[in-house]
Amino acid sequence: MRASGLTRQYTLTAAALALLLTGSFALFAYLATEQLSRAYTEAVLLAGKNEAEQLARRLEGKEPLYKVVETRREELEKLSASLTRQRIVDSVAVFDENGKQVWQTRTTTEGLTGGFLDSHADLAVPSAPESVHETSRSYQIRVPLAEEGTVVFGISKGTVAQRAAALRQHTLVSTAVSGGAALAIMLVAVAFMWRLVRRTIELEDRRRMQEELATLGSLAANLAHEIRNPLNALSINLEMLAEDVPRQSEPAQTVDLARREVDRLSRLVNDFLVYARPAPPNREEFNAEELLADVASLLRPTCERLGIELRLESSAGIVCGDRGQLSQVLVNLALNAVQAMEPSTPKRLWLRGLCQGGRVVFEVVDSGPGIPEAELKRVREAFYTRRKGGTGLGLAIADRIVGAHGGALELANRLDGGLVARVVLPADLGSGAS
Repeated sequence: MRASGLTRQYTLTAAALALLLTGSFALFAYLATEQLSRAYTEAVLLAGKNEAEQLARRLEGKEPLYKVVETRREELEKLSASLTRQRIVDSVAVFDENGKQVWQTRTTTEGLTGGFLDSHADLAVPSAPESVHETSRSYQIRVPLAEEGTVVFGISKGTVAQRAAALRQHTLVSTAVSGGAALAIMLVAVAFMWRLVRRTIELEDRRRMQEELATLGSLAANLAHEIRNPLNALSINLEMLAEDVPRQSEPAQTVDLARREVDRLSRLVNDFLVYARPAPPNREEFNAEELLADVASLLRPTCERLGIELRLESSAGIVCGDRGQLSQVLVNLALNAVQAMEPSTPKRLWLRGLCQGGRVVFEVVDSGPGIPEAELKRVREAFYTRRKGGTGLGLAIADRIVGAHGGALELANRLDGGLVARVVLPADLGSGAS
């Protein structure tokens, strides 16, 4: 519930940020395109005025205006050709002081290439020239020609609008690309932050669960300790009762059943106390071969009774660790192997001690059916058992003891059948082969 609510809040926040960022870029694009359109129009008009003023200066002279135009016809034709290439000026006309047209040229306004402005033109024009008169189709730029007449440049409004639209489109595309990149970066950052938040929540939940489990474990351990004393008393009383009840009678069978159940509960309580309150290893140096020999001597009567061939191999040398705890681990692993081999034939059990790469390795190998691959990762979990009547704590205790020694407990099925359990101790716990 907590994670779901946080996910909803985080999603809403991320969506709000995305909308805010998108709106900001949209507003920026709108303002930029509007300002660019106005600046471009004003720059074109200012450039047209400069061209008109240059033409006016060329036409100044002491002779009548029509003679000056006639004299400079070739220069004016070159100007017409230049304006045609620029494709933005509709017409250029020269009027005398009486308002009579002396010279006129018209240009083509098709297409969007070319233009009035060169690469050094300044688009930041504060306002349009005062000598500009706007009609429905063009801007009329009027520049006086001394006292002799007027030069009029006609600039197409449609062409200016088309080029301004092209500039707006280019600006919008650039802004959209920039906004998309910024939005993508923000989404990646949001996703990364969300991952960190989820990781923090998981760690916090795990810490809280560990604290709760630690509290529960302590309570359960105290409870198990309190249960063990009545179980011991009950076991003693059942033994005394069994002596007074005639053997082979129904009450005797009931007493035996009760004793077996009490013994099973007692083992479960003892194993749970060992698991819940592990004792730290009491390290000492001892011979690995002697440890395996002691384990083998404990197992030999059971192996002989069940027809199991027991083999002992050791070359591990001196080991530094808690001999009692490691012995408990090996006995536990070996008893599991013995119980697993009950329906198998042949029955073989190997106890090995070796030194591999400076590490001390104890192996318990059997010829039983092994463990299904799907259950290999679960068998060392507390209270998980594949055997009827088992406590499910044997492998969990063994794994914890080996981990306290800085080692690892490895379980793997053999290719030719059976299971190999390896107790791998780090190099600093062994001094090599003898």
